[in-house]
Amino acid sequence: MRILVVAAPRLSVQLARRAEPGLRGRPAATVQELGGEPLVAVPSVEASAAGVQPGMTLAEARSRCPALAWAPARPGAELDELERLAAVLRRKATPAVAVVSRDAVAVDLAGLEGRFADERAAGTALLGLARAWLGLDVRGAVADTVEEGLAAARAARRCLAICEARGARGMLPRAEGLAVRLAGGVSAVRAAAGAERLGQLLAAWGLSCRGLAVTAETGTGVRRWRLRAPAPLHHGHELAALLRPLAGELDGAAEVTIAVTGAGPAVEVTPWRPAAAPRQRAALPARPAQRRLALAG
Repeated sequence: MRILVVAAPRLSVQLARRAEPGLRGRPAATVQELGGEPLVAVPSVEASAAGVQPGMTLAEARSRCPALAWAPARPGAELDELERLAAVLRRKATPAVAVVSRDAVAVDLAGLEGRFADERAAGTALLGLARAWLGLDVRGAVADTVEEGLAAARAARRCLAICEARGARGMLPRAEGLAVRLAGGVSAVRAAAGAERLGQLLAAWGLSCRGLAVTAETGTGVRRWRLRAPAPLHHGHELAALLRPLAGELDGAAEVTIAVTGAGPAVEVTPWRPAAAPRQRAALPARPAQRRLALAG
């Protein structure tokens, strides 16, 4: 058996409409701020039909769709919803479950052969479980890889989509285990630099995290802290800021280990840019045909 992807298309909008019923049945979008600028995170189907694109400024989106309603995106709540679904699937089916985007989880169906006749039966059963648990619009697809399954699930209708098997079976992403270990006399500055390094790895791998687990060995013993951020973190300066309240505790420690917790997919919004118009080559002047003259012998 291959990989099942369970997707809740436009989950951000679905959650916003569940919280604010007035957003239903009309063009709507969720909005995230980037550097103080409100950007469209996820547009509804109606807003997309009117030309609203993810990453547009709110002003640009409203110029295309004056009737657009919006609500603040809550990427942390989206990932929390998916993590709760993943926990249900791990408990009911298999531990091989991972959150793979801000609207989908993936399940490795390998090992479920004894419980289901085939991957269609397994996928249909788990998709039904996800629908019953979430109470939202949920689609599903079985494919060789997470990427193929994600695209097929988002495009699927009510029934489970089964992609053609090509033999190149993929793996679920594993994001946990990112950590740095600092030894030999730790200062607050070194600890902050370690957090910055973790942020660089998150950005390079397209990940986010929900917090940090910190362990410090001091002359009086081992101390541990778990730091939780209100929203997903993506960059080194964000991790360093989360660690800053422990500066006095970490200064002078013999050894410090900093690990990310709640690692998952990145949920940042990329600013939208209109597609560049194709460049046309300048027409060259016509070149007269040159005839070859036969030389007299």
